[in-house]
Amino acid sequence: MLDGWPLSSAFLYISNLIAMRKKRILGYAHPIERTKLYDVPAIELAKSFIDKDPVHHIQIPVLADRAGINEFKLKQGFRELFQISPYQYRLQLCLKKAKELLEQTDDTIDQIASKVGFDTYNGFSTAFKKAFHIPPTKYRNRQEEVMIN
Repeated sequence: MLDGWPLSSAFLYISNLIAMRKKRILGYAHPIERTKLYDVPAIELAKSFIDKDPVHHIQIPVLADRAGINEFKLKQGFRELFQISPYQYRLQLCLKKAKELLEQTDDTIDQIASKVGFDTYNGFSTAFKKAFHIPPTKYRNRQEEVMIN
């Protein structure tokens, strides 16, 4: 018992208080807890900057400044709203573009790496393999095999 309350009632009361603290935002499947509603537009603006040009790597402090929010709130809010960090989101977009280029062009893998914002072939290859569980060279070869058959 908690101050005269049965334990199950106290648990239910505390659970309700916690649930009330979470906010639902139209367009997002999950409730948010930490991010303030007034910070959401700035976080969405930062996402739009990344979407506009994912190849151009914008440092987080610069991105936060452009969006009009501090760096901590941007990182925390971005992760809470989109379930991914700003850096990982940008990386995901770049690798998706690389996958398309591997399928649709005859560019070398080094050229594709450069086009999607990687400085080195090795860095690109490592990130691609980590994301898609296959090296870019093998991915391209599989695509060519599918087209031949």
